Amino acid sequence: MSTSGAPVVLGITEDRDAQPAIAKAFNELGVFYRFISDRQKVRGGLASLKPSLLVIFGELASDFVIQVLDTLSSDVDSARLPVVVVAADVRDAPFVAGFRSGVVALLPSPFSEQHVEAVRGLWHELPSRPGGGAGLSDTATLARLVDHLRRTRRSGVLVIDPRTPNEGRASFIYGRLGGANYLGAHGANALEAMLRAPRARWTFTEVASAQSEGASVVIEVGESITGETPVGEVVELTSSLTPAPLSTGPSRILLVDDDAAILTMFSRLFAKHGFDVSTAADGAQGLELAAAQPFDVVLADLNMPHLDGWGMLRALRDDYRTRELPIAFLSAHDDYRESLRALDAGAQAYLSKGTKLDAIVTQVIKLLEPRRALQAALELKQTTELPIHSVGPQWLLTELARRRETGVLTARDNWATYTLGFAGGTCTHASGVAGKYQADGERAFNAFVASRAATGDFVEGPGPAANLQGSTASLVARAQQVLNENEQRLRDTQLLTATQILVNDALYQVYRAVGPRDWLEVARLFCEEKATPREVIARVALSPVEIEACLKDLLRRGVVTLPAA
Repeated sequence: MSTSGAPVVLGITEDRDAQPAIAKAFNELGVFYRFISDRQKVRGGLASLKPSLLVIFGELASDFVIQVLDTLSSDVDSARLPVVVVAADVRDAPFVAGFRSGVVALLPSPFSEQHVEAVRGLWHELPSRPGGGAGLSDTATLARLVDHLRRTRRSGVLVIDPRTPNEGRASFIYGRLGGANYLGAHGANALEAMLRAPRARWTFTEVASAQSEGASVVIEVGESITGETPVGEVVELTSSLTPAPLSTGPSRILLVDDDAAILTMFSRLFAKHGFDVSTAADGAQGLELAAAQPFDVVLADLNMPHLDGWGMLRALRDDYRTRELPIAFLSAHDDYRESLRALDAGAQAYLSKGTKLDAIVTQVIKLLEPRRALQAALELKQTTELPIHSVGPQWLLTELARRRETGVLTARDNWATYTLGFAGGTCTHASGVAGKYQADGERAFNAFVASRAATGDFVEGPGPAANLQGSTASLVARAQQVLNENEQRLRDTQLLTATQILVNDALYQVYRAVGPRDWLEVARLFCEEKATPREVIARVALSPVEIEACLKDLLRRGVVTLPAA
């Protein structure tokens, strides 16, 4: 999501009479606003307008708002859209103040010109939000929070009394309870026990706020649809499920499972739907194949010998050659902890082996949709606000080269702005600016390859003066090698035992302005007080894993470096 300009806003209401004045107020402030008054036309409105923010007029508990939220949650991309609800009852406003997606604000009705300014301000505020909330609540407030999570179709993790012997956890998937653990209880019983706590600290972290590489986040646990065929029998599905190829040939899928029968069954299933299928018998073999050959998507078992799916996923995400691969997992165990672990490491879907076959195929095809949609946008010359974060910067570079494009790609994330020039598909120029810090040539190119959560625009025509040499493919390959070597050096130096850290003060000032809020205190200790990792661990209430993740982020961005051994 980009905040470089005003958002495109879609209003959804059953009251048409007030809308002309509201539209005029938005449009006078330079905000493009359209509205629909038929709940049955929400999908069409989303498809035609492609809004960046929604305003729904109605009470959260009303059938109208609930049906609209159900429509949004049924689609991967629309489920991540920020939503403002205008209602008489805004008591739940504190619950949504930290969210980046889904319902992000409750504004009191009736709508006024001040609300327009509030929506504009909210749009620019969203990227800096933490992606969740926290508080100290009694039983009634906790119950209201859970009711709110369900009504708003929220996905994420609720934790009460974190880091104590009484810690309880519950995961929600589009408002449905995915799983829970509390004082020996599980599932719905655990959640009920959590809600009986007389007073508890709580945190809720939304799933959709994760800035992962690859396709958008999807979690489907044990979905069952009446009339579908269960795993164990392969049938011909409707041709509408067949994905369009991502390039000039069929979409390539890598299946990884230690069960030969499962591999055979899914090979037949995906081949019948137009996929070019490769298989691997365990995680180690899957990792080797994924690094050696180009695939469009990976479907793997979580529980395998030699290298399980979790280990394979971490290795794929740690390797720049494979970090953008959309990955889905299958497991015979409906353990919500595994699904969240997979998500945190960058998996895009978690599926139960009890899931129906057509649901599995549908979810895998959904992982390909962001790249197919961007290909269509390039074909139609609709190249503003390209969602680079949903396809991966390397994939976009490769696609522009394949199409032999000539023009300028301007990309931005919350860290820097990148400019890349292309001539006949060859990337000839790269530059980047982060605050007062500037990089050119391969250094900037590599920074773009490593970028996260970026959006961009591609404009046809001549680009800036060349400062790169070689084909786009060779530049990507060199970037992968350099970035992998940097990552390996980080691992080899054993981050948490480092005794000296060098700070780039200019980049640290940028990091203070745009870095993740949860890590700013850790960054301050590293960069201002020159504390060692061990000293930081002793001084902050974060786990060593979180501190290491923050240090890696600082290193990846060039804010700090480790002296050569």
